[in-house]
Amino acid sequence: MKKTFLLAVSCFIVMTSCSTENMQTVAQENQTEEAVNNFKRAIIIVNNSKDLPVTDEKLNAEYQSFQMSEQRKDLLMPAAKHLIKSTGIKDEQIERTTNGDKTKIILWAMEIFQDNYKKSSL
Repeated sequence: MKKTFLLAVSCFIVMTSCSTENMQTVAQENQTEEAVNNFKRAIIIVNNSKDLPVTDEKLNAEYQSFQMSEQRKDLLMPAAKHLIKSTGIKDEQIERTTNGDKTKIILWAMEIFQDNYKKSSL
């Protein structure tokens, strides 16, 4: 009787822990999907903003190309950071990895966006 009771309790604990883990995974996926949708909306807004300059009109030595204007980067930054954070990365790690460079943050978010774009319901 004691063994049966202990077996039932241990089975209950295992099942409960597995279901809790699944709920956390689903919540993380939903958060990432929402962040992907927000980033897509931000890209559309930036692309449709006719009154903002497109580039800074100077060639960036690091990227060997013209760069998006600072105003456009500023519009994308909140959605880009939100998308990166939705993968479980903290603000401190974003700052450490990018040194606060808006272009690097946006490029990082674009990588995540491209990886998750096919999975989301866009």
